[in-house]
Amino acid sequence: MRNNIPLRIVSLVVACVLFHLDRAQAYPEFIAYGYSSCLTCHFNGQGGGPLNDYGRALWSAEIASRLLYPKKMSDEDIGNQSGFLGSKELPYWIRPHIKYRGLDLVQQVRTHDQSAKYYQMQTDVGATFQDPVGKYLATITFGNVPSAAQYASGQAGIKHMLPREYYVRIEPIKTWWIYAGLLDKVYGLRNIDHSSMQRTHQGFNVHTDSTDGIAESESIIVHKVMEKWELAVDAFFGNPHDSADYKQSGYSTMGEVEVGENKRLGASIMTAKSNKLKKDMAALHYRQQIFKGSSLMFEYGFIQDSPDGAEKTMGSYNLLEAQVLLTRGYFWKTTVERYNQEFKSSVPDSWHWSTGFLMFPAPRVELRAEFLNARQFSNLRASDDSWTFLGQVHVSL
Repeated sequence: MRNNIPLRIVSLVVACVLFHLDRAQAYPEFIAYGYSSCLTCHFNGQGGGPLNDYGRALWSAEIASRLLYPKKMSDEDIGNQSGFLGSKELPYWIRPHIKYRGLDLVQQVRTHDQSAKYYQMQTDVGATFQDPVGKYLATITFGNVPSAAQYASGQAGIKHMLPREYYVRIEPIKTWWIYAGLLDKVYGLRNIDHSSMQRTHQGFNVHTDSTDGIAESESIIVHKVMEKWELAVDAFFGNPHDSADYKQSGYSTMGEVEVGENKRLGASIMTAKSNKLKKDMAALHYRQQIFKGSSLMFEYGFIQDSPDGAEKTMGSYNLLEAQVLLTRGYFWKTTVERYNQEFKSSVPDSWHWSTGFLMFPAPRVELRAEFLNARQFSNLRASDDSWTFLGQVHVSL
């Protein structure tokens, strides 16, 4: 990211790819409730995608606000209403899911250039099919997949429906899990911030042809999950919706180990290559409970891009986030991020600071409201601050 690019253009580019980062969501912050592995709540042990029965019940009975329920109703009763059809039980072998996510984006807040637009970020429908004990399962999700140009022009809609995720999962040996299909690549903290430079520059929120490829890739993943540690290895082969020049293949691995009660230290590495780009990354990450419901997480990583026919670049990024429980279902969240494309004093550091609220006013409903401040500076120049407001609604059935 060069310092001769106006910051408002950078903001627009980021906005055009915001819609895709939701595919990576796994709420790693919920280690604050004592849940350190994503496998506890998700069919996908790396997080993201549909919730399992326990995850649905946990969202309803422990995380979401209960203000809409009478006091005499127990948390267990609330959890029992968390199924796709509420309290009506479906056959064990099928678990449907529907998800909608929309974003209200206001750029250049309180300036003459202020602009606002509403984006349909996600419209997903799908189902998971499983055996009685969940040792074998298959899941598929269809979603709106517009091009970046269609998305930026406001033409994105449910008419652009394609398979966004599909895979089979087996547990051949206890605590060993194998996945095969179209999944998110294994790497780093899958944080929930749609404006995050962390995921943007890793290349995990780009959905159309780009040298960074696409977040989801046809993969074979082996995942070992133990009480105190876990390790995942991913061999990926590209996304079938991507063109041949941009289809990435490679491998990645991510591991975490418990270093204290509700404290996890991890590391990730990845190498990915297409005809247009070779991308190598490594990161250290850490997350912990501050007190029940509140968390702190950190990631520091290196990114080396080797574009075809262009100069290699080596840079770094860091993410620091605190999420504090205010009352059940309502959190205050603040994040500080930095990104530098190259280790050169003439190349500007990009800084983001955001603060706002994450809210679960009722089961199946999530709201967010936050302000994001962006700036760039180097030893040659500094940009003016830019403020953006992001409001979001998420409904999951």
